[in-house]
Amino acid sequence: MKKLLLFLAHPDDESFGTGGTVARYAAEGVDVHIAIATDGAAGSIADDYELGHEKLAAVRLKELKAAVSILNATLHPPHYRDSGYINDPANDHPRAFINADTDEQIERLVTLIRQIRPQVMLTHDETGGYYHPDHIHCWKIGTAAFHAAADPEQYPDAGEPHQCDRLYYTAVPKNRVQWIARMMRLRGKDPTKIGKNKDIDLTRIGVPSNRLHTRIDYRSYWEIKRAASRCHASQGGGGGFAKWMPLWMQKWLYRYDFFIRAYPLTNDGFHEKTFWS
Repeated sequence: MKKLLLFLAHPDDESFGTGGTVARYAAEGVDVHIAIATDGAAGSIADDYELGHEKLAAVRLKELKAAVSILNATLHPPHYRDSGYINDPANDHPRAFINADTDEQIERLVTLIRQIRPQVMLTHDETGGYYHPDHIHCWKIGTAAFHAAADPEQYPDAGEPHQCDRLYYTAVPKNRVQWIARMMRLRGKDPTKIGKNKDIDLTRIGVPSNRLHTRIDYRSYWEIKRAASRCHASQGGGGGFAKWMPLWMQKWLYRYDFFIRAYPLTNDGFHEKTFWS
């Protein structure tokens, strides 16, 4: 059986970011596993959602379970606390993902890889998409665990070694982000101050097309991704930076997921339409 393991930072990353790809592969019979690193306790709360931060982790876990069920995947729930965005007080929390013991984190993920034994693994890229500390830490831990899982000398008590065939990083094309930024400026919005806290600079985000290797077409599964995203009501229910756009435009803009193939290394530029050649 084909198996896919995603190691992502927060509840909603599985739907907002990769929901289309997950829905497609699950529908095609791939055994999809989703491991979420943090509880999302430091996330923003949608303006129209009445909830205090003290209850946010429990609410987001419930949302996550509902979304993963819609995507028809297997959930491996969070173990660490959300570290918050750059300069967030949550950065200093002793249980935060970015402050936990790195060796323990790698071993935990190695154990999961060796249990599931996927052919393909997927995590965030080195920028975390938008420089979120937890996303970047996922890249660090995920990459290390991917290679360690295949090495019998590393973590010998974590199960039989397993070499995944491929490792991919999530990626947002720079030209897509630039297009959204232009549309925002035309509407009188500042793309350098995005998000509820205005702390995300859209002009710093995006991967050049020559670094993108894989483009997954999920147009037939767009509604499944949308339904899973709506489960995350505390986070606005999806739509991202393009939520203000008409539905037909969102469908056009978000019809593909893009990835960097980190292992094995490959030529620059698009040449893959699937994780399994």
